[in-house]
Amino acid sequence: MAVAQDVHTSEPTSEMSESLTEGDLLLGDQFTILGRLGSGGFGITYLAKDNYLDRKVVIKECFPEVFCCRTGTSVHVRSTSNLEKFRSIVSMFAREARSIAKLRHPNIIGVHRVFEDNETAYIALELVDGHNLLEIIESKNDGLPAEQVQDILIRLLDAVQVVHEQDLLHRDISPDNILLDKAGNPVLIDFGAAREEASRETRALSMVLVVKDGYSPHEFYFAGGKQTPSSDLYALAATFYHVITGKAPPNSQIRMADVAAGNPDPCEPLVGRFKTYDDTFLKAIDKAMSVLPKDRLQSAREWREIIDTNGEKQQPFGLPPIDQTLEKTLIRLVSETNEQLQRTEAQTNNAEGSSDGRSRLVVPQWVRDFNEETVQRKSISHSVSSYVRREDALKRKYDSHTGRVTVKSIMRLTGYLTVAALVALFSYTTVFAG
Repeated sequence: MAVAQDVHTSEPTSEMSESLTEGDLLLGDQFTILGRLGSGGFGITYLAKDNYLDRKVVIKECFPEVFCCRTGTSVHVRSTSNLEKFRSIVSMFAREARSIAKLRHPNIIGVHRVFEDNETAYIALELVDGHNLLEIIESKNDGLPAEQVQDILIRLLDAVQVVHEQDLLHRDISPDNILLDKAGNPVLIDFGAAREEASRETRALSMVLVVKDGYSPHEFYFAGGKQTPSSDLYALAATFYHVITGKAPPNSQIRMADVAAGNPDPCEPLVGRFKTYDDTFLKAIDKAMSVLPKDRLQSAREWREIIDTNGEKQQPFGLPPIDQTLEKTLIRLVSETNEQLQRTEAQTNNAEGSSDGRSRLVVPQWVRDFNEETVQRKSISHSVSSYVRREDALKRKYDSHTGRVTVKSIMRLTGYLTVAALVALFSYTTVFAG
């Protein structure tokens, strides 16, 4: 899908007769079709050029081949009896594509634009230069090392978790829908937009449009089957079963029939068969591939927590911890300075007085300047366990006319004095060295 070398530019064949041809325009003149990348039961994928931004993109066209045909560039249903179904699928395709466009994750394909043209819907996608997992599996190389396979799965689980948190499902996870870019980063592509709508139709239509043998869970094979996050996890587990063993797992319908009949599951578990992989890693894949949804892992987060035991856990964004020694020293200096200012104020009041009964402390200008931009800091107590609470205290500002100095004031003054000292030293060195 994402490699320019894979574009077919030969004369149209019967298989390609329903595709747009090289040079066809979309959305006015914004996109020019350069060639056909591939097709499935649900759509056709093209390499195209964005003429406005002068870049290559991937464009996916909603084209349910079961009941669609093309006249010129326009897409039509073969029978008016399917018109309502087709329009419903196109609407679902566009709506879900817009939801996918809102996702921001380094391991999820970027969506540039969603639009309608030629009586159907299109998605303009980021062009990723790389190879999909199926190509890598089928290559003559030795395959991917175990450590890389584990890293790829952890990254994809993080991406799938983001998808599920938005109440979306991918519905078409398989080796050919996972790309590895030139840096080896996995990218999840080709979301099964509108497959949910198709799955509500007849069993025959559902099987043609929705399933992918070896990777689809059994609930994808019948109309109205309940699809949940565990459905995506089954497909992801089946994908990595293929990566590890070199062959796709058995059809889930066959597995279900054998299990229901009391026969052994024809899908041989991974655990204990591959010494280069940790048993915990393999057991998690086996569990996610359970035939019955209730027996599977139920969330991508749960799966990741099981297998990401040796990796670095992602830390929540925040500021680094405060150096407690430095902090206590600065607080002591601030306290001493404020006490000195208070004593000076009292002495000034006694000595000079004021006709209106008030006295005014002459506060140094640097104190006023610093206090304009600094904040109040309460004394640090051992009972304060939350860094956030300490930061909240910092947000309360001093009155700039109190004449009090804060921690930040001292730190900024120290910085200015340091710069001044360095300038003086440089000038001294220049004069005497010259």
